[in-house]
Amino acid sequence: MFVPSSIKMRLRGALVFLCYVHKGKVCSLQRDAAVVNFKDGYLIHTCDSAGGIGELEHDSLNVPIETVALFTFRTALMENISLGAMPLSASVSFSNSPRYVQSAINALKSFADFNVRGVQFVFSMEKNFKTSQTGIGVGIVGFTKKLKISGAKSGDAVYIIGMPKVGKEVLESEEEIVSVKEMFELIDCRDVGEIIPVGSKGILEEAKLLAKNSNLSLVIEKNEDWLFKSAGPATCAVFWAKKAPNFKKNIQRIGYLR
Repeated sequence: MFVPSSIKMRLRGALVFLCYVHKGKVCSLQRDAAVVNFKDGYLIHTCDSAGGIGELEHDSLNVPIETVALFTFRTALMENISLGAMPLSASVSFSNSPRYVQSAINALKSFADFNVRGVQFVFSMEKNFKTSQTGIGVGIVGFTKKLKISGAKSGDAVYIIGMPKVGKEVLESEEEIVSVKEMFELIDCRDVGEIIPVGSKGILEEAKLLAKNSNLSLVIEKNEDWLFKSAGPATCAVFWAKKAPNFKKNIQRIGYLR
């Protein structure tokens, strides 16, 4: 298949660096997304994967396959919508048999109908070989006319929503985890700027990236162990805002930009 050189250049290294033109200046921003700039907006591709977590013989952590699929899908979804995109399609690949993953497929469709209605799915499963470990990969494509990124000013505050959880903690403390609904509400807040879902790098590293994307530095006001902890499948998010949103979910200020 012929791919124009201009498209090749846009996609090169896109899983590590997000590039776009802002006020005539080309910026490289480190986010877990591939972004292709079209005349009328941006196509955003995000992904996530999980392995060794499930109900099979050699899985390291025994968790229902439906839960594994939902949290993997949720992680890719969070990154997609945090950039301002409306998800259009999702590809879900399992390294396991159709019989084993059917309940997970049903759960994903129900979850999407409730949270992001209209997303089109394509599924792939292992039909030739028997497997003894669970494996799943999720890719989500969304579209936005405007990227929700950078734009912070000196003095803007940095907050987190949710708390970092990993492994069994994710199942034991779901009330402390940021939900997809809360993420959409946060995106709609006028005073909230860039939002970065937090994963294995931890809150502090993502907060530093938040500052870097706006050519500012981060001043931390808290000294807590959870600032350095993995947040697993995007169990919390860091963002800058002019003022704290009025949410039921616990939102904490952790510092400011300068």
